[in-house]
Amino acid sequence: MTLIPSPRATRSLAVTVLTAALVLTGPPDSAAQPSAKPSESARTRSTKGPAQLAAESARALEKYRATLEPVLEVYEREVVRQTELAQLAQDLYERGALSADDLQQSRRALASAQKNVADTRRDRAEADRMLTEARILEAGRLKPLKPGGYEETAGLVRFNGPADWSLLRDTPKLQRFFAEQFGRALPISAFGQTPLHDRMGFDHRHALDVAVHPDSPEGRAFMAYLRASGIPFIAAWGAIPGAASGAHVHVGQASPRLTTVRH
Repeated sequence: MTLIPSPRATRSLAVTVLTAALVLTGPPDSAAQPSAKPSESARTRSTKGPAQLAAESARALEKYRATLEPVLEVYEREVVRQTELAQLAQDLYERGALSADDLQQSRRALASAQKNVADTRRDRAEADRMLTEARILEAGRLKPLKPGGYEETAGLVRFNGPADWSLLRDTPKLQRFFAEQFGRALPISAFGQTPLHDRMGFDHRHALDVAVHPDSPEGRAFMAYLRASGIPFIAAWGAIPGAASGAHVHVGQASPRLTTVRH
């Protein structure tokens, strides 16, 4: 008998990892509150630099994402099994050998199995996005580029455009360019602040995330347009080898940490 992992258990693990990652990175030094007797965890964090804390957070997220792969495989096999059972139930019902209640129960089991797959794929995509967001945050800690400066390394592109970027004013211009160039809507994955950025403690109020792989033809053309327009951006990919769901172009300056992490 195959044991099906509980969706609630995987969500609980997600919350645990997210909380651990945020505790590891902690709030910025300016937000730290004085304490007469700091806790053991606070003393431990104080001995670690930002780079080490960020690396530990990334490893925690990578471990969480890795747990989703075998869970997803089990859920996908269960969908196949429930699909076959639903087809059998439908055949028996049409022959008068199965009640309508039993048929509906079979359909509900299939719908539940399909939901587990969809939810786990969503969680995996969100983990990929979080890892990419963390990488973009780290890019903001790199040596600042001069105005108009451009830098490209493995899996990371930075451009410190001199234009006065405005989320509300300039996004329609980007949408028009993309629609005219590629015949489809600009795939915006985050417009300003989102619950994901709240949980990660990032100030994303003035930034736009576009879900195109930076190293794809669309991504390259989009970045070229941003650069020609003088609009600052950071693009990251490859946080998880072989995964493309988290890769995106972050339009605007790097997101600083929020003083208070929202749960």
